[in-house]
This record gives sequence, C-alpha cells and structure tokens, in this order.
Amino acid sequence: MALIVRCVNVDTNPQDCRDIETIGFDAEEGRIATRTPAQVYDLIEKEGYNVVVEHNGERTDVNAVKRGTTKYVRSEPNDTKNDNLLKQDSC
Repeated sequence: MALIVRCVNVDTNPQDCRDIETIGFDAEEGRIATRTPAQVYDLIEKEGYNVVVEHNGERTDVNAVKRGTTKYVRSEPNDTKNDNLLKQDSC
C-alpha cells in the first residue's frame, strides 16, 4: 500500500530530515493524520508500506534510515536541507 506525504512539521531551521517532527498523511473525512518519523520508519521497515513524497509534480520514494539509535525518514537521494520532504507545506 502506498502512502503519500501531504505535509511535514519541522524544527524552525531544519538542516536535514532528522529535524522533522511529524509527517502528515490523508485520513478519513479530509483530515490529516500525523506520525512521527520513527512511526513512519516502522511503517516502511516493519509493515512494508511504500511511502512517497510529491514535489514539482514528481513522486519520490521515502526511505527508512537509522543513524545510531535515531530512526527517521528521507527521500532519495537527498538527505540535505533541500530534501523534498522538507519542501512540503506545514501540517
């Protein structure tokens, strides 16, 4: 099942995707359901979801990444302050 990222809440001056606080997806009745990056990591790694982000009309896969004990997600091939996830509207 594919989930499309609709919005992202980030720290005030994000440097990379580790600064994402919550990620929003479509929910029932036109609402947005938010998840932490660690929860989205688990959706991808443990539950087999395909998560994508749209930017400039194109979809990019979102990948689960772990640095030390920190679970987070990023779009390929970015993982910089210009990552497509960081270019999403706020939730």
